[in-house]
Amino acid sequence: MVGISEIAKNVAKKTGVSQKQAKAVIKAFVEEIVDQVNKGNKVNLVGFGIFERRVQKARKAMNPRTKEIIHVPSKKKFAFRPSGKIKYQ
Repeated sequence: MVGISEIAKNVAKKTGVSQKQAKAVIKAFVEEIVDQVNKGNKVNLVGFGIFERRVQKARKAMNPRTKEIIHVPSKKKFAFRPSGKIKYQ
């Protein structure tokens, strides 16, 4: 798994800025995506994907221990739809 520090290191090499500056920009970028999605906006990063909130409909489910049918209310979920450029292996 690659973290922000590793990504910042690579971005710093590619752009000629310090790792500290690259890390600060990446953190601000991620925070902005989260803020926009939390406000209900879709964030479309061409060539990467779309971040958005979706509403999961209310449904009925079964408690596996008691076999009782329970009502699960609707809720908002975070979703990411990858671009066609993202390869699955």
